[in-house]
Amino acid sequence: MSPVLRPFLVYGIGSAVLLAALLFIAFVTGWPAVPDSCINGGNCYCEYFRVEDVKSGARGIRQPANTWSNLYSLVTALIVAGVLSRDRAQGGHANVMRSNSGTADAYVFAVLFLGLGSMWFHASISSAVAWMDNLSMYVYAGFLIFYTVDRILVQRGVSQRTRNLVFWICWPGNAVLLTIVGALGVDSVILIGVMVAAYLILEFFVAGWIGKRDVPARILWIAGAVAMGLAVLFWVLSADGGLLCDPHSSLQLHGLLWHTLAGVMAVLLFFYWRREAVQPEWR
Repeated sequence: MSPVLRPFLVYGIGSAVLLAALLFIAFVTGWPAVPDSCINGGNCYCEYFRVEDVKSGARGIRQPANTWSNLYSLVTALIVAGVLSRDRAQGGHANVMRSNSGTADAYVFAVLFLGLGSMWFHASISSAVAWMDNLSMYVYAGFLIFYTVDRILVQRGVSQRTRNLVFWICWPGNAVLLTIVGALGVDSVILIGVMVAAYLILEFFVAGWIGKRDVPARILWIAGAVAMGLAVLFWVLSADGGLLCDPHSSLQLHGLLWHTLAGVMAVLLFFYWRREAVQPEWR
């Protein structure tokens, strides 16, 4: 498979598998009748759904607005795949996010899964499959950490083979481990918060915030941080009982703003990473 086409292969297969599986369960078999704990006074993110359908495992989509809004990731992942493919067509580059490295293809999947994984919770409100939502966030937040580790290793002249070994063991391993820890009862918000904190420490105190004083790149990073901050704000305000929560409205701000702004952040970080200066001998 040509490296130029590989991002689209990751995008196409990932989209097809995740969406086909979700639609098959939702409209053919019905969801597992294992209600998520959010229906017992937790946070189901505002949008109304029939609790009876959840308890019976009925077919259908529990929260349409919050579910389908996650299709934003088809656009954000396609942008990443398209730019990555174009960069590869223009020739090899030392920067991993502009190179033929499989790590760059992994980011296409991370951006895609960030949205399509969330669909499983909102479509089902079933704990038997809702873990896919948390897994998608562990995959994405873990990428922030381990790609930054990769950038640090590049700066220190570590070979690509060693860096690949570190990334491809630690990135998926971390996501699986945290999914298990979350299933044992640890709040996913805490786990994601710890990962984001770890990323920020690595970014600012070790990676050197892109390793050079590139003002446009830093503007991209700051814009991404603002998008994420706004996303979190709307996540809080549109929670059950929140100031902007209207369970029967077709305009669910959790889906329309929290989901979409998270995708905007993911794209801005991609463009931020693309600007990083890397010495050719470090490739």
